[in-house]
Amino acid sequence: MTQFPFLEIEGTSYEIGYQQGRHFKEQIQNNIHCYQAMFQDYSNLKWERAKELSRQFIPVIEAYNPDYLTEIRGVAEGSGFDFEDILALNCRSELVFVGNEFDKADGGCTSIGISSDAGRDHHAYAAHNWDWKTSQRDSMIMMKIHQKNGKPTIFMVTEAGIIGKTGCNSAGICLYLNALSTNEASRGLPLHMAMRGILDCETLAEAVTAATRMNLGCSANFMLGHKNGECIDLEIENEEFDVLYPKDGILVHTNHFVSPRLPKYPRKDTGKQKFPDTFVRYGRAEKLLRQKGTGICEKEIMDVLKDHVEYPGSICRHDNQKAEPGLRMGTVFSMVVDLTEGKIWFCKGNPCAKEYEEYSL
Repeated sequence: MTQFPFLEIEGTSYEIGYQQGRHFKEQIQNNIHCYQAMFQDYSNLKWERAKELSRQFIPVIEAYNPDYLTEIRGVAEGSGFDFEDILALNCRSELVFVGNEFDKADGGCTSIGISSDAGRDHHAYAAHNWDWKTSQRDSMIMMKIHQKNGKPTIFMVTEAGIIGKTGCNSAGICLYLNALSTNEASRGLPLHMAMRGILDCETLAEAVTAATRMNLGCSANFMLGHKNGECIDLEIENEEFDVLYPKDGILVHTNHFVSPRLPKYPRKDTGKQKFPDTFVRYGRAEKLLRQKGTGICEKEIMDVLKDHVEYPGSICRHDNQKAEPGLRMGTVFSMVVDLTEGKIWFCKGNPCAKEYEEYSL
């Protein structure tokens, strides 16, 4: 299979969840196995205990959007897994904090935003390499979701069972996640619920509100683009957040805080220790893009995403065989979106070795 399994679905919140669960039972099982092992390795947390702990997030998800709980229940009933199995997957970034392993919460990624003043023919782009455990390629799915509640149609790439992840929508929003971490985790909304909230928005201002109206359960960075030609970057830690804007039409983010305001003292940015390669990836991507000047197009962005300087911890990341097995990671997928035309180029695995395939909203 050249890409991840793809499904186009339509329905109510429950129907959307049920169809995902019914079609992707195998991938959901793979996903549960991954985080079952990770919770044990990182936090000495057994899966049954993780399921119990996930229930503490029900009230905050209910307050944020009860439809998301309905969709999670649909996934569970469609797949035959317990509701708490699917809930734990959707709270996986927050549950790993139980063992106070604040610096092992998520993968390292590279995100790019090109606003219309730097894009060829005034096109805007958003692009991303998602770096995580390469075994998760067996858990990934792609969906085009037509929602009956009046919300935009969503094209989403996600770990099976998780209802909010990387993607874009018919209103022109595009969303990518970069992991950030501090030495003090907040308690709040699971970040994957905020990601679904963003994908239900129509404007960048709405997306900022969706990401920040409730405290998140962990630090996060959201790269956001819009078909109107604008891109912004949203860094969040505990109750604080800041918005970064492109310089000369170019915006890059990796896995350290860029805003001089964050993290708020006395909290510290632990991502710098976790991913020391974050600085080279950040600087390298920005340098390569600025060398291209104005008139940047999708093929030039793809070239940046294939870069191997500082291999294996490069923009195109490969498993480091010298690292502990549990800490190895590589590029799970690469994605480039022409925000102006709604075109999506997607690559399963390392873009240096695989071809991008085109999709559309």
